[in-house]
Amino acid sequence: MVVQLLMSMGILCIFIGFILFFIGSFMSSSESSSGARHEHVRHQASDNGEEIHQGLEDMFTRTEVRGGGIIMIGPIPIILGTDSKSTQVVILLAIVLMLITFFFFR
Repeated sequence: MVVQLLMSMGILCIFIGFILFFIGSFMSSSESSSGARHEHVRHQASDNGEEIHQGLEDMFTRTEVRGGGIIMIGPIPIILGTDSKSTQVVILLAIVLMLITFFFFR
């Protein structure tokens, strides 16, 4: 009885996750397309050279994105990272997950 309940809840969580993923993807794609169109119209309609310069400066400003991830296939980790600091943090998390797996599923 408990096993069936847990399995049903797990499957329900997976379906809810898929639905939220598709809703989020749809909302972010609609926001980015309308925002880009608005910026293009604003810069095209302005006659002020300073405003155009600010728009070009914003367009060429780079933001740095850092991150890391881990894929656990059983007790074996696959570690991904964009820089050494992120990778070190993910390695520590992988070690903790491997120890938890070792002690709980021994």
